[in-house]
Amino acid sequence: MRIIDDIVNVKRARDGEHWFLYNGLAGLLTQEFSTKYNLDVFYKPFTAAFADEGASYSAVTKSASTELVAEADKRRDNGLRRLDLGVQYALYSDEAAVSEAARRCMVILDRHRGASNLSYAENTAAVADVVEQLQSETYAADIATLGLTDTVAALKQLNDTFQEAYMSRIPERYARSNRESMRSVRTRVDATFADLADAINAIYIVAAYLEPNADNAAEIKAMADAVNGAIYQFQLTLARRGVGNSTGSTDTPADPTDPTEPTEPTDPDEGDTGETDSPDNI
Repeated sequence: MRIIDDIVNVKRARDGEHWFLYNGLAGLLTQEFSTKYNLDVFYKPFTAAFADEGASYSAVTKSASTELVAEADKRRDNGLRRLDLGVQYALYSDEAAVSEAARRCMVILDRHRGASNLSYAENTAAVADVVEQLQSETYAADIATLGLTDTVAALKQLNDTFQEAYMSRIPERYARSNRESMRSVRTRVDATFADLADAINAIYIVAAYLEPNADNAAEIKAMADAVNGAIYQFQLTLARRGVGNSTGSTDTPADPTDPTEPTEPTDPDEGDTGETDSPDNI
């Protein structure tokens, strides 16, 4: 006799749906209930596994540090673009000294044309070289002639700020890389919850039939009803996107959007798609 329903189609849930289901179940199945009915041998492995799922789910979603690094990169690229446009504008000056200074400075910028499309590391190195060259004795006077001394100094600050943001997230990314995969931890959560549900089914049989205790049987049944309600809502959520139906039937065809493990949005250092979404790149 089972008073807690099976969770049908759980493997076809997306990671967020899976986490939401078990977050609700973990909220219903309290430590107090577990202690009263001597379920800790099943309850503690479940709650530990679900805690690991929460950590792994956070690791595969976009982190705040990623946003900060991306924003710092965008500001840095905009600063490089402002410098480039300032030098380009000076190329067309009616004053020969200004246009000649611009031509000399443009040589440095042309060496790193397209820097904003490079990896974070290469982009940082390129901007650092531009700043170092334009602040050197060879080009500092030309930059002053163009009225861009402060622009170069600001670009250096933007590049330094980006590097600080990038370096500060390394410990976080290292820790994230060592977390258990969502696919693995979900399997543990499913298994430990199934064991806990089997134990609850067993103690209900004892309280209702083998060693009758009406109060305990009623309490256990009320808990099972609450758990089943959460399972029903989960299956309804899946059904709304075409996976099974609200009763847990598996008659529907395979869901083409079965979850693959989601990842944090790709960093340019980890792929070849470029680094910024800025439409203007030098």
